[in-house]
Amino acid sequence: MNSLVSELEFCLSLWEKQGYCHFGSLTKCGECAAPYLLLKLANGQVLHGKEMKRLTLKDWKKKLAELKK
Repeated sequence: MNSLVSELEFCLSLWEKQGYCHFGSLTKCGECAAPYLLLKLANGQVLHGKEMKRLTLKDWKKKLAELKK
Protein backbone atom coordinates (compact mmCIF):
# COMPACT_ATOMS: atom_id res chain seq x y z
CA MET A 1 0.00 0.00 0.00
CA ASN A 2 1.16 3.49 -0.81
CA SER A 3 2.74 5.27 2.18
CA LEU A 4 0.42 8.27 1.66
CA VAL A 5 -2.62 6.00 1.82
CA SER A 6 -1.20 4.41 4.98
CA GLU A 7 -0.73 7.86 6.50
CA LEU A 8 -4.32 8.80 5.64
CA GLU A 9 -5.51 5.56 7.22
CA PHE A 10 -3.52 6.38 10.38
CA CYS A 11 -4.91 9.92 10.39
CA LEU A 12 -8.50 8.66 10.16
CA SER A 13 -7.92 6.09 12.90
CA LEU A 14 -6.81 8.87 15.25
CA TRP A 15 -9.85 10.90 14.25
CA GLU A 16 -12.10 8.00 15.14
CA LYS A 17 -10.33 7.23 18.44
CA GLN A 18 -9.66 10.68 19.86
CA GLY A 19 -10.72 13.43 17.46
CA TYR A 20 -7.30 15.10 17.30
CA CYS A 21 -3.60 14.40 16.95
CA HIS A 22 -0.43 16.20 17.99
CA PHE A 23 0.21 17.51 14.48
CA GLY A 24 -0.86 21.14 14.34
CA SER A 25 -1.17 21.76 18.08
CA LEU A 26 -4.17 19.48 18.74
CA THR A 27 -6.24 20.73 15.82
CA LYS A 28 -9.62 19.01 15.78
CA CYS A 29 -9.68 16.46 12.98
CA GLY A 30 -12.80 17.88 11.36
CA GLU A 31 -10.94 21.19 10.92
CA CYS A 32 -7.61 19.77 9.80
CA ALA A 33 -6.18 20.04 6.28
CA ALA A 34 -3.99 16.93 6.51
CA PRO A 35 -6.52 14.47 5.03
CA TYR A 36 -7.15 16.81 2.10
CA LEU A 37 -3.42 17.17 1.44
CA LEU A 38 -2.82 13.44 1.73
CA LEU A 39 -5.61 12.72 -0.74
CA LYS A 40 -4.22 15.31 -3.17
CA LEU A 41 -0.73 13.82 -2.95
CA ALA A 42 -1.97 10.23 -3.18
CA ASN A 43 -4.21 10.52 -6.23
CA GLY A 44 -4.25 14.14 -7.38
CA GLN A 45 -7.85 14.77 -6.31
CA VAL A 46 -8.33 18.32 -5.07
CA LEU A 47 -11.18 19.02 -2.66
CA HIS A 48 -11.24 22.74 -2.08
CA GLY A 49 -12.79 25.92 -3.31
CA LYS A 50 -15.71 28.14 -2.44
CA GLU A 51 -18.27 25.38 -2.92
CA MET A 52 -16.44 22.78 -0.82
CA LYS A 53 -17.97 21.44 2.36
CA ARG A 54 -15.79 19.70 4.91
CA LEU A 55 -15.97 15.95 4.74
CA THR A 56 -17.07 13.86 7.72
CA LEU A 57 -15.20 10.87 9.08
CA LYS A 58 -17.69 8.63 7.29
CA ASP A 59 -16.98 10.46 4.00
CA TRP A 60 -13.23 10.03 4.54
CA LYS A 61 -13.61 6.33 5.19
CA LYS A 62 -15.30 6.03 1.79
CA LYS A 63 -12.46 7.97 0.14
CA LEU A 64 -9.93 5.70 1.85
CA ALA A 65 -11.72 2.57 0.64
CA GLU A 66 -11.62 3.94 -2.93
CA LEU A 67 -7.88 4.60 -2.65
CA LYS A 68 -7.24 1.07 -1.41
CA LYS A 69 -8.93 -0.57 -4.43
